[in-house]
Amino acid sequence: MTPGLPSSLLFLCSVWLVFAPFALHYGFPTLSAAVDTNDVTVAVVAGMLAFARMVAPRDLPWLSLVNAALGAWLMVATFVLDYSAARHPGLAMANDLVVGAALLVLGTISATATYRQRSAERHRTAVASRP
Repeated sequence: MTPGLPSSLLFLCSVWLVFAPFALHYGFPTLSAAVDTNDVTVAVVAGMLAFARMVAPRDLPWLSLVNAALGAWLMVATFVLDYSAARHPGLAMANDLVVGAALLVLGTISATATYRQRSAERHRTAVASRP
C-alpha cells in the first residue's frame, strides 16, 4: 500500500468533519460552541496535513503521526467537551468518535507505510552496493 492512499482517505474524513456539524444538525445554539469549533479546527489542520502527504507521500511521515494524534484528541474530546447543548448530542459524539478513530488509524497506517518503504529502499540500496 502506498502512503498516499490512507492520506487521501484521511483528507476525505477531514472534509466530512468540517461539514458534519451542519449536515448532521448538531443544533448547538451558537456556532462558537466548543464542539463545533473543535471539529472545524481539527478538520482544517488534519486536512492541510493530509493534503501535504497526498502531494508528497514519501516525504514528512511525521505529518501523518500528527494526524493520528489529532484523531486521538477528537476521540478524547468526546469525553472532555460539553456535548449536552446539542439537539443531538449522541449523534455528535458518535461522529467524533468514528472520525477520530479513522484519523488515528489512517494516520498511523500512512506513517508506517512510509517508514517501511524507506527501510526497504535502504535495504535494496545496501544489497545492490555490495560487491
